Amino acid sequence: MYAVLEDAFLCFQKKFETEQRYIQRAREAERWFFSDASRWLFSFVSVCEALELEPAYIRKKLKHWTPSRLDTAQATR
Repeated sequence: MYAVLEDAFLCFQKKFETEQRYIQRAREAERWFFSDASRWLFSFVSVCEALELEPAYIRKKLKHWTPSRLDTAQATR
């Protein structure tokens, strides 16, 4: 479940890219993060519950996420 969450963060981070394939994945990740669905085993809410994380806190931080030089340097590797 940690790997699912990590992949979603990496995809979400790409929302600042210009290539359409990255933008599409970022939108999918954003929908996943902000969905309140909990019946699916790998929904964001279920993953947070299993990892003992607070979905509201993560969503708050994602709403205010802006790319930093470190983010863009890692994305080009």
